Amino acid sequence: MMSSKIMASIAAASSAMISLQPSSSDEINPFTAPDAVISNHIIGIHDSQAPKYDVDSLFNVVSNIVKNTHLGQSLDLKRPKAVELIEDRIPQSCFMPPFSTLKEIAFLMTCKPFSRSTAHETVVGILEKLRSYTWDAKAVIALCAFASDYGDTCRLSLMEPTKENTLELHIFRLGEESKPSQSNLDLISTLIDITFKLIEGILTLEKIIADNTYSPRDVPTLYAAPRDLYTYWAILALLTCADRKTDLDWNVKSEVVGKLNHVLMRLNKEVTEIEQHKEAGNDRTWRSRVLLSPSGIVELLRALIFPRETVELEIFDNTLQQVVSNDVLKTKNLLLFISGLDNIENEISVLKSIHEALKKDREKQKHEILWIPVVNDETEISEEQAKFKHVKSSMPWYVLQNLKVIKGKKVVEDEWHYQGKPIVVVTNPRGEVIHKNALHMIFISKIEAFPFRPEDEGNLIAQWNWFWNEATKVHPEIRKWIWDDKYVFFYGGTDIGGTQRIGTLIEAIKKDPIIKQADAPIEHFNLSKLDPNSTSKFWDNISHCFLSLIQRNNHEQDPVLKDIQTLLSYKNEKSWILLSKGGKVLVLGYDPVVTSTLENFDEWRLNVQVLQGFGNEFVNYYNQNKPSVPDHCLHFELNNIRTRIPTSITCPEPSCRKKIMEIETVCYKCCHGIHYQNPSENLNSSETHESHVLKSKWAE
Repeated sequence: MMSSKIMASIAAASSAMISLQPSSSDEINPFTAPDAVISNHIIGIHDSQAPKYDVDSLFNVVSNIVKNTHLGQSLDLKRPKAVELIEDRIPQSCFMPPFSTLKEIAFLMTCKPFSRSTAHETVVGILEKLRSYTWDAKAVIALCAFASDYGDTCRLSLMEPTKENTLELHIFRLGEESKPSQSNLDLISTLIDITFKLIEGILTLEKIIADNTYSPRDVPTLYAAPRDLYTYWAILALLTCADRKTDLDWNVKSEVVGKLNHVLMRLNKEVTEIEQHKEAGNDRTWRSRVLLSPSGIVELLRALIFPRETVELEIFDNTLQQVVSNDVLKTKNLLLFISGLDNIENEISVLKSIHEALKKDREKQKHEILWIPVVNDETEISEEQAKFKHVKSSMPWYVLQNLKVIKGKKVVEDEWHYQGKPIVVVTNPRGEVIHKNALHMIFISKIEAFPFRPEDEGNLIAQWNWFWNEATKVHPEIRKWIWDDKYVFFYGGTDIGGTQRIGTLIEAIKKDPIIKQADAPIEHFNLSKLDPNSTSKFWDNISHCFLSLIQRNNHEQDPVLKDIQTLLSYKNEKSWILLSKGGKVLVLGYDPVVTSTLENFDEWRLNVQVLQGFGNEFVNYYNQNKPSVPDHCLHFELNNIRTRIPTSITCPEPSCRKKIMEIETVCYKCCHGIHYQNPSENLNSSETHESHVLKSKWAE
């Protein structure tokens, strides 16, 4: 009688509870459905603003309940690890989910038949009830619901029904099933073990995400992890374990085990990657901090090159053929030559001249050069060993003893703008950076740039010294012409015949009696007469001047930079001329104005004496005739850039209406607000045309 009443009560309760089960018109087989399909079904029933609770403590308690449930010798769960709480993420309260919610979830787990066709619907129903909880809380609450029923039922299934009150307990707990087979117990044991590991991984992942110390930039994989899918499969695994049917298809449970192993492997891989990114982020932060405020040169080098725990640095003196001790390094001003292994012959050559000059001067012997080769990965190291040894053998200064991937590569790229082209960073014994890239000034002025400070660079490039340094390299006699305060024509261009005609015109002017009477000695040099390598080197060095200045603050208003830009823009002109009186530049112009000024010498020759100077009259006639020649686009290219690419450059032409030259790769162009296709175009038109030769884009 009692039994029939109890069964009637249970039936009534079951009818009421069935109304709580979710309904879905879509039948999804989680074992075959793509992750995206499953995710789309469950992501909409999650509150992304759900509060954070102390689910870690609840997980530890529930873990002990399940762990202490004995299902035979096959179940040997390891004691779950206690999950540490984040110090700055204090839980809102000691978490205990509503009892009614636990019972509803437990009912769905135990009373709804488990199959491939119903599993997804049941998991979605549980997630609906847990909408307002975080993903880790959903998994732990589901585990809690599972544990509330799992222990008693399994113990009862192992008890003899003849014992006192056992029958009634079986009826109350729906424990009428026959004793599960050993193989089924083993499979459930494996399922529970994997499920615990999966939930532990979910907790770890949520803990990392809750730590606001790390951003997506520091840990790019942090927010890419499919937390919804991990929780989904953890709940589905609990459904499988909770199923009462001993005749449940063994293959279904095996399929769940296989899927869980795959999911767990993926989760562990992502957690490992996240931890690695965290460690890399912490390491990068430390190295960046050292670069900004080092305690000395040894710490700076450690942050640039070596693992953090390195004590003695592997720096090798290639002249003495011995390792340099930390104590010796602490006394040195270092020129850190940072480069790859290819195409650095020119840099090595110029640095050799610096090294020799440093060794000859006793006051400069506290300065040393250190080569820091940069390779991308370990594979490149094994492939480039022979090249490294060869390049290293040509250097008489400090080098790394062994080729390695420098630990501070990312920091060097971010802080010192290293982009694969060589740079020379100057530091003092305190590890302070004196100059982030002195290579350009070293190319221009060699040892005269010592001690390679930014202010030394400004003094060297002041006025037109930057030009005369290069001009005297290609034609040393120019130095004497400047010293004698002569008029100097320095000219060149792509039209060889045109530049030769300029030389002929200048020679004729030199012989004119008026010039001799005016005591105006004239000399000239044609850059186009040089061999291509020498000409290319001249323009490369002028580009170094430009790049050196562009690194300085407020470079936009620097008049020296304007002059360099103007000269660079003439590189591909048919012909151009620079006229100076001694070292003072009077005119820098291009064809056809300069040629016509020389050709029409008879028109202004008589004014040379009246205006007291050949230079004054040349400038006067040039300026009078320049407006009659249509403006044309200025453009210049920078090859082999050895530092970060500048963004925008102001046009050096005073009459320019647009002002900004826009960079296209490494080619600067400016047409001063106009375009032309032939000299007959109306230049006063307000329309902007596009040339078939040059395409210009304006940065408004």
